[in-house]
Amino acid sequence: MPNPFPGMNPYLENPSEWGDVHHALMTYIRDVLQPALPPTYAARLNIRVFVDELQPRIPDVLVLEKKAREAAPAYASVPAALDVPPAEPLVVFLEPIEEHEAFVEIVRLEDEHIVTLIEVLSPTNKREGEGRRQYLHKQREILASETHLVEIDLLENGAPTLAVLQAGLVNLPPHRCLINVRRAPDCYRFEVYPIPLQERLPNIRIPLMPPDPDVTLDIQVVLNKAYDNGAYDRLLNYREPPRAPLSADEEKWVDELLRGKNFR
Repeated sequence: MPNPFPGMNPYLENPSEWGDVHHALMTYIRDVLQPALPPTYAARLNIRVFVDELQPRIPDVLVLEKKAREAAPAYASVPAALDVPPAEPLVVFLEPIEEHEAFVEIVRLEDEHIVTLIEVLSPTNKREGEGRRQYLHKQREILASETHLVEIDLLENGAPTLAVLQAGLVNLPPHRCLINVRRAPDCYRFEVYPIPLQERLPNIRIPLMPPDPDVTLDIQVVLNKAYDNGAYDRLLNYREPPRAPLSADEEKWVDELLRGKNFR
């Protein structure tokens, strides 16, 4: 069955699903753009690798071990009332995770110049840690360069991360998802798409080098393809609330939507 939501599906934000969703989104963005580009350009998938700082992605990464110990010998000088064996600790192993985050670059073939960088944010970009530090560092580099920047944030959880929000001065209408496009070299002008949960994700313009015209990228088409090919109609439990928080109005709307489509 197709995605029951007209826009972003909040159930896809579940930690157990997002890694697969993100990889699919980036792959399909590359695939959709490739035939639309002039022959002097190519879209390519690239990978950012970093070690997350002991922040497990899913609960089973934590390994719990109760270690047996021999009781320490009691000394004659210790009163009998205090002759208690040491408590057994619960030993926890936090395993650092090597994260692989995909992004799409549109390159000019004659000189391999990166014309446009397209990012879809992940939870690691929006919480404290190495993933966020690397992302914000790359963001600053791109804003100071001749490369266009397209950032797509479909996640409710996490800190504000898109370039347009870094100054903290932008007053946007209510939204759940946010997309911004910065056209180089103007680092002060952003094309911003605020999208409520109830609305379709937009078809946006992706800039190239002048005088070449923009190409378009329909985010909703890409998301729906990721949903269909990922078999999420079978994997997601719509009888339970999503892990991503919902406002009271969103919760009511989601319940009515899913009941109307016989998912609840």
